Amino acid sequence: ALCVLPAAGLVAPARSSAPATAVRAAGTDYAKTLYGVGPETGYWDPLALADIGSEATVDFFRAAEVKHGRVAMMASLGYIHHLAGIQLPGYLSVTKGIKFADLGAMSPGEAWGKVPADGVAQIFGACAAVEIYSMTHDSKGDFKGGEYWFKGGLSADLGFDPLGFGNSDPKAVETYKTRELKNGRLAMIAIAGFVAADVVPGSVPMLA
Repeated sequence: ALCVLPAAGLVAPARSSAPATAVRAAGTDYAKTLYGVGPETGYWDPLALADIGSEATVDFFRAAEVKHGRVAMMASLGYIHHLAGIQLPGYLSVTKGIKFADLGAMSPGEAWGKVPADGVAQIFGACAAVEIYSMTHDSKGDFKGGEYWFKGGLSADLGFDPLGFGNSDPKAVETYKTRELKNGRLAMIAIAGFVAADVVPGSVPMLA
């Protein structure tokens, strides 16, 4: 999971080590201005990801982190529902004769393995459609071209805000974003733990 996403410019080679150090430090400085740096860990970037590109690279990392966090939160919720015995009625695949109840009798990992290939393709196809849209359109839905995301255009903001949180006071909006980011980070760790416990029995004592 990526925590803290900064970066310093992809620039021409510096003439001496001093300018290079200054450029790399600038990435860290930019990273520290982003929301998500909290009292739990402070500024935490052990792999120095802030120093491998430009500010646009940092923004790309942040968008990727938020998106992975959202997926992890949904995945964790799905795991919990599955283990709680909550399934949809009817068939997952009529042609293959697979019922949701059949998958409910298995572990989450086994159930995923039973999803037909065409069903998996539909899932990844839907994800790809959203990703392609986000890489080529701005938050207002205007098409910006295939290279938009290379130019710093990639954003976690898909313009989907049915409850209108984005219309709140700017300080409240940042609070909401910070909560989403931190919950996403926790969910990434959680889903990794769920999968590990499922695939390697006893690997996570609390879930054994």
